[in-house]
Amino acid sequence: MVDFGSNDTLSLASSGALRQAFLDELAQHPDFEIGSRSSRILEGTTQYLLDLEKHMAQFHRAESALFFPSGYEANVAIWSTIPQPGDVVVYDEYIHASIHDGMRQGRAMTRMFSHNSCASLRECLLNICQTDPTVANGEQRVFIALESFYSMDADMAPVHEMLKLTKEILPHGNAIFSIDEAHSNGVVGENGSGYICHYGLENEFPIRLHTCGKGLGSTGAAVVLANPAIRSYLINYARGLIFSTAPAFPSLAAVKGGYNILASKEGKERRTRLQNNIRHFYEKLTCHSKWAKCVFGGILSLPTEKTWDTGPYLVPIIPLITDLGQAASLAQKLQDAGYHVNPVFFPIVPREKERVRLVMHADNTTAQIDEIVDLIMDWSMERLAGQLGKPASLVCGGDIYQNTPFSD
Repeated sequence: MVDFGSNDTLSLASSGALRQAFLDELAQHPDFEIGSRSSRILEGTTQYLLDLEKHMAQFHRAESALFFPSGYEANVAIWSTIPQPGDVVVYDEYIHASIHDGMRQGRAMTRMFSHNSCASLRECLLNICQTDPTVANGEQRVFIALESFYSMDADMAPVHEMLKLTKEILPHGNAIFSIDEAHSNGVVGENGSGYICHYGLENEFPIRLHTCGKGLGSTGAAVVLANPAIRSYLINYARGLIFSTAPAFPSLAAVKGGYNILASKEGKERRTRLQNNIRHFYEKLTCHSKWAKCVFGGILSLPTEKTWDTGPYLVPIIPLITDLGQAASLAQKLQDAGYHVNPVFFPIVPREKERVRLVMHADNTTAQIDEIVDLIMDWSMERLAGQLGKPASLVCGGDIYQNTPFSD
């Protein structure tokens, strides 16, 4: 099936580009060992692993880096270990499940604010300061957990506004921002270095997490970017890291191969193609002659419809929210036509906002994008006709909407 569902956004895995980069890395280290001997605190920390961490730190303009076998494990390590008793973790309501699991194991208090809402974040911080003088006077820290690109609504954290209001409310500098760049790593920024690097905000985010299993097309590995003190603290107190076998050379070599591609001419070309494909999809869909009818009829909605063309780049995830109970139907129509997409249901998303989650890739073609948009609109018109009890041909002809501003 044509891939409009996986997180392999740069098509590094599906194209074979990562395989070749991996083989090139193996050729440079012909005497590698297949397995891993121990955990990192014993014999598991090899020179190759240390070199890779140094490379990743330099790539993302960080002081140091710590490699984890998965993004899930890295988030659990951060949030169960670093915030201390008396600290407060303030988090966006749509953050990854792994952050929630880490916070549940942690020792800090937690507070949630509404998704991407600076007003809600402001209210939350003010309330904390009013009820906790140790936070207000700077004795205790407030950790703020964000994501760069949110995986279901495909919107971006308003980091500049959040940084500004936080400094106003917490002038003692006891706010620590952390960001999960799972969906932006490899996709934006210089050489694909990410959302924070794109804006030059590395010093404002003392804790950053980048995964290697999406844009980089590799395993689910991840790297935590932080200062050496935080890195050392995680090594000594993150139980998942202490009591797990260290990653083996083949996994590390695949990650290194992905980073080699990102910094190459091919990496730049793939990022450009990806952005062009996302833009083409949005233009094809939102400019379609039947799109306004579809939205007006409540058949589909697109959270990013009003904002997709307002920034310097686009998010590869495209959430098509259907009317209640219809996500499976739309997904089935696209799958029957040979396009792999994923329907998403409650409790992953709110019950009334089930959706089909499309993901654009660098190697998707214009013809494929055009066809999948046509299939989406055909399904929408069939749904609308069924609701109104008229043949789909009449709905498509526009007669039903002749007295609305959405008529052709």
